[in-house]
Amino acid sequence: MKITDIDTIMINSPGRKWTIVRVHTDEGLVGLGEATYSNKEPAVCAAVDNMKLELLGEDPARIEYLWHKIFYESSVSGIWRMSGPLWQSALSGIDQALWDLKGKVAGLPVVDLLGGRYRDAVQVYTHFGNATPEAAAAMAKEKVAEGFTALKSGPSGSGTTSDLRLDPYGQDVSPQLTADVYAAVREAVGPDVKLLIDCHGRFTVAGVVRLGRALESYDLFVLEDPVAPDDLAIYSQVRRELDIPIMGSERLNTKTQFRILLDHDGVDVAQPDLMYAGGITEVRKIAAIADTHLVPISPHNTKGPIGILAAAHLMASIPNAAPMELVTGIDWRDDILTEPLRIENSAVWVPNKPGFGVELDMEGVEKHRWRAGDPR
Repeated sequence: MKITDIDTIMINSPGRKWTIVRVHTDEGLVGLGEATYSNKEPAVCAAVDNMKLELLGEDPARIEYLWHKIFYESSVSGIWRMSGPLWQSALSGIDQALWDLKGKVAGLPVVDLLGGRYRDAVQVYTHFGNATPEAAAAMAKEKVAEGFTALKSGPSGSGTTSDLRLDPYGQDVSPQLTADVYAAVREAVGPDVKLLIDCHGRFTVAGVVRLGRALESYDLFVLEDPVAPDDLAIYSQVRRELDIPIMGSERLNTKTQFRILLDHDGVDVAQPDLMYAGGITEVRKIAAIADTHLVPISPHNTKGPIGILAAAHLMASIPNAAPMELVTGIDWRDDILTEPLRIENSAVWVPNKPGFGVELDMEGVEKHRWRAGDPR
């Protein structure tokens, strides 16, 4: 079997555009992956087009070799070991598609190729709004009524006094309002629902410590991305100051970066994004490194159904799994699939069919397709 083409399809989901990668073969089988990188989707598609020049004619079964061929050679550019989020997202989409293809050839679910099922379903968390304590509590109760057992939001307040939306030195987040929101949500959902807060890497150490101390009474499961991950040693400063477990970081792109973060004792939960961190091939190694530190992983996953399932297959195969992210509220999400995802009891159930267990419904794809230049 040989690779004959690699192409991309962008789907017009709210905000980020789901970026599906297809690997075509001379035997007619097609592997599916996802390479969504928020607001950079056309650039990722261009990177995939660049990468495929080195992959045409290759045996798609050689996943590890092909991953390193791209990572080392950076696809005809001659620049060694490029590993930024845009490049890794393109590589990840191809990598996932190769795993999907390998499962289809073998007649096995991808999870079985990764060592078999440690679990049949992967626990997930979803989100609630945080404009006011009353609105947050009401939305959180709705999500619990839908069956979710873990919920996340962000800090409350106007956000920034700066012209730069994510300026860490111009924050106008209110620790008191944020605490009021989480107090109301905790009272509304009870003690057994996991609560998370995402700080988006936008605080100084002092700023996030002040925020975190205001939240310590509400038994948070994790505080995510407290500071920017430019200096990974800073994470451990925050972790020493707070009684809330620290999670991060979706902004890291390689196993080496995660190993450094873990060596610094920076996180209690590691949070790779399967797209940004190089796909199943790289993230399974990140999971193994985290396991040696007794740290679970919780994938950042704000993606479409292909990315959700790719992460679920990996998470179903490892021992150190924490709930992963799941975006809800896109009612037509499953329109692009021939059959819907199974999401029940705050979990994504892993299909028993070959590969990732799904195929594209091209009528649904065309209905929701987005092309570069279309309105966002």
